[in-house]
Amino acid sequence: MSVLLERGFFVRTPAWHGEGDVLGDYPGKAEAMELAGHNWDVIEVPCYAGIPNDVLVAAGLDAAGPNGLLRREKNLSIHIRSDNLFTLAAHKESFERIPNSLAYEVAEILFDQGFRYDAGVSLDGGKVNALTLLLDEPIRITSDSSLTLPYGVLRWAHDGSASLSAQSGAIRVVCMNTWQASESEGEKLGTSFVFRHTKNVRERIEDAKEAIKGVRAGIDRYREIAEELAAITVTPEQRDWYVSTIVGDRDGQVSRSTAASDRVKENVERERAKINALFFKVGDKATIDEAHRLTGYGLYQAGSEYFDHLRNYRSKDSYVKRTLLTASSEKGNLRRTIEEALVAA
Repeated sequence: MSVLLERGFFVRTPAWHGEGDVLGDYPGKAEAMELAGHNWDVIEVPCYAGIPNDVLVAAGLDAAGPNGLLRREKNLSIHIRSDNLFTLAAHKESFERIPNSLAYEVAEILFDQGFRYDAGVSLDGGKVNALTLLLDEPIRITSDSSLTLPYGVLRWAHDGSASLSAQSGAIRVVCMNTWQASESEGEKLGTSFVFRHTKNVRERIEDAKEAIKGVRAGIDRYREIAEELAAITVTPEQRDWYVSTIVGDRDGQVSRSTAASDRVKENVERERAKINALFFKVGDKATIDEAHRLTGYGLYQAGSEYFDHLRNYRSKDSYVKRTLLTASSEKGNLRRTIEEALVAA
């Protein structure tokens, strides 16, 4: 793996990339911050531009000393780490820094509902960060032999690429895919909250408390959706149509196309095989429980696993980012694709 992962910890189960510290039990706040690489603050320092003499002269100005001109840039500041002075980003002075400790304040709110620190990572020198909290109250869906655990995720970035956000979901233990019923569900239930990088971050902490306390409502909604999907029976033909659709071969638009190259068709078949393999045993285990290989719940599991882990990625960095840090629009459409499969095949 590249240097994208600065620090990280994972309780009991190693991360898919094999890096980071694996712990035997859940850490406390101080240990979690240290092992995740979050035990530092963000410092704002003035921003200066170094203008060489040749640039000054070319602009018709006099040379300024042996090394040129050092000019203070108005309305800009540099955000650096307090421990090693690593530059995180240059921002407008109106951009409100979000200390790592604020994310843990939000995490402590989740702890009021029984969540514990399960994983934490610092990426790209600390520019991007994430924290996963687990509620050790397993959910078992009808006829499923595996367990699903509710979780909360906090994400934040110091380089301006993301605000501090909190949301809930579920992790299925067997295949480690993550479930988010849809972004709209989170918005409707009030179980997602975003702090914008503005001066009123701390003023909104009380609003965040109320939103995040709705996480259990999101978990209940997940269980409801999963049970609805488990009650849907699909045929092998409908499953095939669903698999083809999520790999980009809806109604054979690639595999049957005379314009598509053999290489493109081979790529589609390779992706299709990855998903189909989830429905059948490899050794003693199958990712999708036998009872759900022909249910909507099984299709959703397969689609979630594909978009989380099996789909091709350009680099390991992009793989980590898409799995830890971004909400998948493709996963948000899976329920609709299952409904379409019921009438299309």
